[in-house]
Amino acid sequence: MPNRGELLEKLATESGVGLRTCLEYRDGAMKFLYRREEIDEEGARTRARRLEELLRAENDLASQGGLADHGSLRGSVHYFDELLVLTLPAADDPTFGFSVGLDIGSDLTEFLDDCRETLFEE
Repeated sequence: MPNRGELLEKLATESGVGLRTCLEYRDGAMKFLYRREEIDEEGARTRARRLEELLRAENDLASQGGLADHGSLRGSVHYFDELLVLTLPAADDPTFGFSVGLDIGSDLTEFLDDCRETLFEE
């Protein structure tokens, strides 16, 4: 069972992360676990749906395109001018996505692994 509360606490207290949104995707539905007050909900939903489509396409390409021999896709990062969007899929649990400020710096893989450990107790 994913540790949603622990992930949100980690994202809220992590220095320099600047959490903007956190979502849970399950069976075609999407639920905000957190959304910064100044972020428009409808705009965030539209962006999140498009990012979900992008992740689905990435998963298909990774599993069918010869990347599977490197293991399963454990996270996806999309770098935009003003934010990073990170997605953490799990084979038998919901997928989680969150957006953060650009201040996270070069410790990204360590941060992602730490979030996965917090969320999925890996």
